[in-house]
Amino acid sequence: MEVNNEKEKIVAELLIANKKLIHQNEEKEKRAAELIIANKELAFQSEEKGKRAAELIIANKELAFQSEEKGKRAAELIIANKELIHQNEEKEKRAAELIIANNELAFQSEEKEKRAAELIIANKELAFQNEEKEKRAAELSAANKELFIEREKTHEFNNQLEYRVIERTAQLESVNKELEALSYSISHDLKAPLRHITGYISLLMKKHMDVLPEEGRRYLNNISSAAMNMGELIDGLLQFSRTGRIEMNRKLLNMNEIVDTSIQSDREQDQQHRIEFHINPLPPAYGDYEMIKSVWNNLIENAIKFSKKKDRAKIYIGAEESDTEIVYYIKDNGAGFNMDYTEKLFTIFQRLHSREDFDGTGIGLATIQKIIVRHGGRIWAEGKVGEGASFYFTLIKRKKG
Repeated sequence: MEVNNEKEKIVAELLIANKKLIHQNEEKEKRAAELIIANKELAFQSEEKGKRAAELIIANKELAFQSEEKGKRAAELIIANKELIHQNEEKEKRAAELIIANNELAFQSEEKEKRAAELIIANKELAFQNEEKEKRAAELSAANKELFIEREKTHEFNNQLEYRVIERTAQLESVNKELEALSYSISHDLKAPLRHITGYISLLMKKHMDVLPEEGRRYLNNISSAAMNMGELIDGLLQFSRTGRIEMNRKLLNMNEIVDTSIQSDREQDQQHRIEFHINPLPPAYGDYEMIKSVWNNLIENAIKFSKKKDRAKIYIGAEESDTEIVYYIKDNGAGFNMDYTEKLFTIFQRLHSREDFDGTGIGLATIQKIIVRHGGRIWAEGKVGEGASFYFTLIKRKKG
């Protein structure tokens, strides 16, 4: 019984399963029909998709072609833009240049207007000046006529003056020769009686000095000193006179050698080495040996003489050259002199110091000046009382060749 029940359950379940299976088969058939329809639609869609794909391929090719064309157009546009930018920059430059040119043109126009105005003023001034020149020309013409008359008078006066100068020069030369001859004659003629005077004074002092009173001996010494001084003056006059007459023998002189020779004896006598000589190189010069030697002797003796009251005498000798002349100098730290009396230094018999302080005749510097002037040079002095003196003289510098 139970087996039957089980079978009935199984049959019932099978029936139910068959129904479900039938239902499922129906559903499957529906699904199959739907699938067929779907497949047809899918096939149709696939065909459509194929068509669309073909169309898309064609469209893509066209799009690629268009993209290439667009790229080319874009490249062309970029180039065109660059050219346009360059052209714009050039236009801006041209515009800026045009502005500058317009400004310059405006400035030039203003300047031209100014120049034109100035030219108008200048033309007016020129016209005025021309009128003035014509007036001046007329005045100059009148002045030239007067000048010509004055020139003729001046020429005649110059001729007369030249004749007078020649006449006076001849007279002066004659007088100078007479004076030199007279000076030489006086100096020479005075030496003979002076020798007698000094000779008799010498005899009187040797033989009768002891019998003379003190006052007589003093008088005799004064006479002897005055006679010796007169002898020195006569010798100086003879030397001064001879300097103007002696014939000059010019040659190239070694100045250092002349100076060294002049100071040699002074150095030998300076046992205490009181005198310091500072001698710079001296350029050679053309001149008369004996005369230039006399110049250096006198100047060095003066420097030593007027420095004798100094504990240490310092004497500087040197020279400076220019294109046309040589300036020689000698400087000392001696007594010096007052510059107010410089002109008297080179005047014969003029002394700026007393004979008691410094011996001498007052002829040496006048003789030096005469020698230097004969050589075509100049001589001058500078000094300060108590601080020393400096003497300068020039000799013409002979051109090479």
